[in-house]
Amino acid sequence: MTAADGCGAPAGGVSTPADVGDQAVVQGRVTHDGTAVATGYARLLDSGGDFVAEVPLSQDGGFRFFAAPGSWTVRVLAPGGLTGDRSVTADTGHITAVEVAV
Repeated sequence: MTAADGCGAPAGGVSTPADVGDQAVVQGRVTHDGTAVATGYARLLDSGGDFVAEVPLSQDGGFRFFAAPGSWTVRVLAPGGLTGDRSVTADTGHITAVEVAV
């Protein structure tokens, strides 16, 4: 997907250095039957279930969010009705890795 398609966000987010400093990062990969899901979106929902952010999945099924510390839900939406939710806790100065199977 490109900006001309209606979304200017890079697929899977931006690259993240090993030292994330004072950031809380939630990142992961989406699979279906062991294969990367390259088409779809990852959404970040707050602890009340409200929508906060969305990024397109990268070719390897990857996604990344810079989030505030706390409890979050990653919701994946992919073609063919594939969906999945994973609860995560983000901590300042850490990368929280999550795998989502749909």
